[in-house]
Order: sequence, then structure tokens, then C-alpha cells
Amino acid sequence: MPGNKCTSSLCAEQIFLFTASMAAIVLSSVALAVISLLFLPLKILRLALGILSSRILLLVIAGAVAAFLGIVIFLDRPGTGVGPAELVIEEGMSAAQIGHLLQAKGIIGSRSFFTLMAKLYGLENRLKAGKYDFEGPTTAFSALKRLKAGGALTQRVTIPEGLTVRQIAGVLQKAIEIDSARFVTLAQNPRFFRKLGVRAPSLEGYLFPDTYRFYWQTPEEKILETMVKRFHQVFADSLKQRATQLRMNVHQVLTLASIIEKEAQVPLERPLISGVFHRRLKLGMPLQADPTVIYALGGRKQRLSKADTRVNSPYNTYLHRGLPPGPICNPGRDSILAALYPVEVDYLYFVAKGDGTHIFTKSLNSHINAKNRIRRMGKYGH
Repeated sequence: MPGNKCTSSLCAEQIFLFTASMAAIVLSSVALAVISLLFLPLKILRLALGILSSRILLLVIAGAVAAFLGIVIFLDRPGTGVGPAELVIEEGMSAAQIGHLLQAKGIIGSRSFFTLMAKLYGLENRLKAGKYDFEGPTTAFSALKRLKAGGALTQRVTIPEGLTVRQIAGVLQKAIEIDSARFVTLAQNPRFFRKLGVRAPSLEGYLFPDTYRFYWQTPEEKILETMVKRFHQVFADSLKQRATQLRMNVHQVLTLASIIEKEAQVPLERPLISGVFHRRLKLGMPLQADPTVIYALGGRKQRLSKADTRVNSPYNTYLHRGLPPGPICNPGRDSILAALYPVEVDYLYFVAKGDGTHIFTKSLNSHINAKNRIRRMGKYGH
């Protein structure tokens, strides 16, 4: 009849509730009987024990326990899924919601039994969020144990050299689904990053490019802490001492390193480019580095016009002498070392040849001639 129809999952839930209730009644009855006997007067207790021998009582208790264990074994059955299954648990999910996902994925057989066990063991709010990979169906107890311990999958995330904070946020959002806007906001919040040992306007330049392993939806604070900690490990005391020898602080070194990072495409040219910039700084000449203007324009352009080089920004090194207020990207180790160990050169200019390398020149006339030669070849010189 239509009124008696049920889905397999609904019938399973009804059977579960009925058997669990019966088991509870049996155990409660046995417990009450035992407790009642303990409070009887000694003479009556002896009489009762004579009527109901201890052997029978033990058999009754053993039978009830065996029945309960049988019910547990029957209900704590693996799911009906086949093969591996991936499960994503979000922060704040209840045990009931997690049980529903586990059953829907075919990992466990009964979401209700999973929820009940989570309540009985006090694990309702102790199941850890993350992305999990189950090799196949398992029992509710095994699933609870796994989710209580954590051990979610980690994702290998590579942060390339030369990315800005916003670009890093985009990489992480795509890889492990972080809140990219919150990541950027925290990176610009001095109250947050001063606790990380950074004295700067933002964390631009202090997020060390490397390959990391993060859990799915790792908190943004944790990611920033990890990347800044890696920076502090790389920028060790020996490098700080070298900065002092150059009469530079860490922030200035990072700022120069970030410009080198954006200018150099060939590793061997990093110390040469650094040498040009060091010489210009020493002579009081503006750096005239295109990447600083591109940064000032929000990274929207890669080829600059004359008008662009006149943009009113403290990052415009065509208008302002010395270093800009801070890094324009997050440089790697090689660019940091290049900033600290420049090659002694007579060059004051360099222009891109269009193949990743540059022509270095000593005078403005030579520089202009080099630019003209490159443009005649159909390449863009800057």
C-alpha cells in the first residue's frame, strides 16, 4: 500500500531506531534489576539469590550484552560505495550533516548510527574540517576515529617568485579555496603582521616564494604566518649583517630585490642589474625602473608610454630618486642575494633586447643607440 512504502535508507533508519530502543530497554531493565538487588535487606537478598541463581543472572546479563553488541555490529556496517571517495567537511558542520555526507558518498551505512555514536563519545564538535580521501566504504566508528584525528589531505602549492600579495591570494584561492579578499586585508593590517616580526606598511615582499603544503581552506592567518616564517628563515643573521655593511635595512634590501626580480629574466644578469641600481643610488640618480611604474598603475600595463612615466606615485622611480616606499612584489632568494651582493660595474643603463636578456651601457647616448637598434629589429626596448 502507498502508506507503507519506504526507501531503503528510511527503512534502515526505522530499523535502527527500533533496535536501538529495544537494546536500551533491555539494558536498562537488567541494570535496574541488579541495582534493586543491591539495595535489598541481606535476608531478602539471600532469598532472592536462592530463587534466581547467580548463574542465571549472569546468563541474562551476558545475553543482553551480546544482543546489544550484535545490534551495534549490524548497524555499524560499511557503506555501499565502490572504490575511493573524497569528502569535504566545512568548518561548523554538525555531526548529523557529516553523517549525511558520509552516507550519501557510500562511505558508511547509517548516518543515524554515526550521529548517535558522535553524541555518545562527545565528538559532535570535535570532528575536524578538511578534505579527506577514503579508500572505500568503512564503519561509523572508523570514520569517527579518522575525522577526530584529522589527517585531512594536504595540497602542494607552489608560489612563484615575483608575485604580488594579490596574485598570491589568487593562486591560493584556486588551489585550496581560501578567502582571497581576507588574505589581502590581513596582509595590509599592521596589527596582524607586527606580531610576525614585520615592521613595514604591508607584507608585500615578506611572503617568501616557495613550495608549501596546506590543508584545504587553511586559515588565511596560518598561511601568512607560514610564509613570513619561511622568509625569516631565509633572511638569516648573516644576510642582515651584509645589509648593515651596505648601510641598508631589511626593508630596503627587499625593495631593491623586488625590482631586480621583476627586471631580471636571466639568472646571470641579476647581479649585473643590481650593480646598475646600486651605482645609480650611490650617484643620486633616479632608478627609472619600469616595473615600479607598472606597480603604481596597479599592474594593468606591461608597456609604458611617456605619460605613464609621469604618473604621480611614490612608486614612480622616474619622478622620485632613491628606492620606492616598499617592495613591488615578493622576491625569491636569488634576487635577495643579488641585492646584497651586486657586481661592481661602470654601467648606468640597460635595455631589454626582447629575448629575456639586456644590453648594458655606460652613457645615455649609448643607451639611446641601443634602444634604437632594438626597435629597428622589431623588439621592444625599455
